[in-house]
Amino acid sequence: MSDFLRSELLRGVSGLAMLGIFSFTLLIPALMVTVGPSLDGLTDLDDGNATRIVFGLFAAIGITAMYLGSYSVSREYYYHSMSRSLVIGSIRRVLLAKLLASAITAVVLCLVGAAIWAAASAVLLSSVGRSLQIDRAFWGIVGGSVFAAIFGSVIGVSLGWVIKGYYAVSAIVLLVPIMIELPLLFNVPAVERYLPVGAFAGVTGAPVDGLLPWWGSALVLLGWSAVTVVLAVGAVRRREH
Repeated sequence: MSDFLRSELLRGVSGLAMLGIFSFTLLIPALMVTVGPSLDGLTDLDDGNATRIVFGLFAAIGITAMYLGSYSVSREYYYHSMSRSLVIGSIRRVLLAKLLASAITAVVLCLVGAAIWAAASAVLLSSVGRSLQIDRAFWGIVGGSVFAAIFGSVIGVSLGWVIKGYYAVSAIVLLVPIMIELPLLFNVPAVERYLPVGAFAGVTGAPVDGLLPWWGSALVLLGWSAVTVVLAVGAVRRREH
């Protein structure tokens, strides 16, 4: 098992594709700043609440983690190397290695990305006369983002096994959250709180009315992870046998 895990970890930090994936950790929250309401409204808030809004956008790391996890599986199907991996190791060992390696890589991306986004948030807040507030809520966002990264990667890996096709699974883990779930988050949070993006926001304590408390959002992510892992195990067993 340790050999497979080391191999997957090496893949997780190798290649130009991983630089692209890392860029998503910053590009997605930056996109949300660009297309969202003007930051001028932050002048009516104190530093703490302004920080929760801007730095809290880093909860989108969960979306990046889903793509990271799905890519670890779909790239092997895309390059026709999955059969070789399954011949060398059992389905269980390969699946566990990908789950663990993707989770570890996602946490590293999360921590590095959080530091960079904190610096970017400080600049954005300064432009409207606010200051980045490093307090309990700030660290709650960091901790929640780590949780979102771990379980986002689990969901992504599992969907990669279920769907297999690179373009199909990439569309599901990137386009569905950005184009469907994000609008639902701000317009119909009573529905979105039971979907992954709503849960990502909830575990970081995002200031969005209608979300579940952090522990409820954590349970939602655990539920999605459990369901997708079960589906992945079933799909792989049927497909490879």
